[in-house]
Amino acid sequence: MDEFQWDSPEHVGVARLDEQHRELHRLVTDLIRGLESHPGGPEDEAQFIKVFEVSVDHFKTEEDYLQGQEYPDLIPHRLEHELLLDWFLDQMVQRDVPKARPLILLAREAGEIIQRHHETVDRAYAMWLKDR
Repeated sequence: MDEFQWDSPEHVGVARLDEQHRELHRLVTDLIRGLESHPGGPEDEAQFIKVFEVSVDHFKTEEDYLQGQEYPDLIPHRLEHELLLDWFLDQMVQRDVPKARPLILLAREAGEIIQRHHETVDRAYAMWLKDR
């Protein structure tokens, strides 16, 4: 994908989670836009790590909320979060190796993965909450 396009995050109907989705969207979009205008530097690497950290916080908040709601698919949802965080950790470890993938590619991929997660896994719990 040449240019990352992220549709507006669909609301899940929980104010705090919706705000966190918007923050993730903003962080990833800002990182990509910045990297499209200049080569990545230490501040961009820090921004990539910030996306990871915000994801960790968001996933914890989301899982705690869903547990409190007795969401029946919490375990597979949690597994999806773990897989995404494992991907981030793998990418961060590989930043120090020679010929590491360009950060712009990682930022775009992170955005696509997060968006796919939001459109599928998060949408499933949003629909479940709405139907309750």
